[in-house]
Amino acid sequence: MASIECLAKQWLGAKEKKAEIERHIQRIEREILDSKEAAELLRPIHNEGGEKTKDGITVAISRTHVWDQAQIDELLEATPQSEWPSFVSQHTSYKVDMRSFQTYAMNHPKDSGKWHDAHSIKLGDPKVKTIKAENIKEA
Repeated sequence: MASIECLAKQWLGAKEKKAEIERHIQRIEREILDSKEAAELLRPIHNEGGEKTKDGITVAISRTHVWDQAQIDELLEATPQSEWPSFVSQHTSYKVDMRSFQTYAMNHPKDSGKWHDAHSIKLGDPKVKTIKAENIKEA
């Protein structure tokens, strides 16, 4: 079994290779998109988005639908929610500022319990965040 120091150096080397490969891919992609052939493929989808394929090469322009929330509010303001068009739904999400909540909880301990009940922490999977090569001890 390899030592953690050896594994850390392998990890660093792999991360460097990955970054180099990603830069190379980006450069080649830019060269492809700057070519005359790609420009001809992109022309018909330039204003609408979508994708076009020619000779096995597919180029794409993604599109995201953006709705003006203030304008939708105005459209629906006078209409009861039961009469809203079927393509419209309302979603509410609450964001809690943790620092402000901690201050509140300290100042209002009796009232903060119900808020604590609504709070949980979700942990992610373990991962190596960073390794500094200069700090690795030689095996």
